Amino acid sequence: MGSQSEVMHCYEQIAPLTGHMRLLARTKQWGELPALEAQYSGLVDRLKAIEAQEPLDESQSARKYRLLSRIIADHDEICSFVMPQLATLEDALKSLERQHRLHKAYGQADEAPL
Repeated sequence: MGSQSEVMHCYEQIAPLTGHMRLLARTKQWGELPALEAQYSGLVDRLKAIEAQEPLDESQSARKYRLLSRIIADHDEICSFVMPQLATLEDALKSLERQHRLHKAYGQADEAPL
């Protein structure tokens, strides 16, 4: 597979992948996202390695930008669902950390001598 077709192949794999990730985020299926994000990252890393090697022709460039528009829109929507979820998780972790510090400092009430 030549550089040009491999570049387009990567973009054509990324676009439906981000679409699926968007659907999972929209339906709050958080457990399935990490594996897809790993696939996405692998494809992006591959693109970084090969894309600059050979320019795309005009029709490939047009297709690439259509795919990029779709990928960016999906990414933005994914972020709109994931970021509030991460903030909630961060708040929960901070609360647990405070509870842990209080427990460590004061111990449990039932441990106090009678």
